[in-house]
Amino acid sequence: MPQVINPRKKTKIMGDRSPKSNQKKSSQKQAKANSAEQQKKAAEAARSAALKKR
Repeated sequence: MPQVINPRKKTKIMGDRSPKSNQKKSSQKQAKANSAEQQKKAAEAARSAALKKR
């Protein structure tokens, strides 16, 4: 009988799940969202200022 070769096991990549890492990721995500919101507000203010000048 031929030998059955075991299928390759998937190797798991170790991720950093420490509390400090999770906090850093969440704060970076929040900062990115705040930056995008500020840009939207600035663009809206610029539009309204341009319309008022007309």
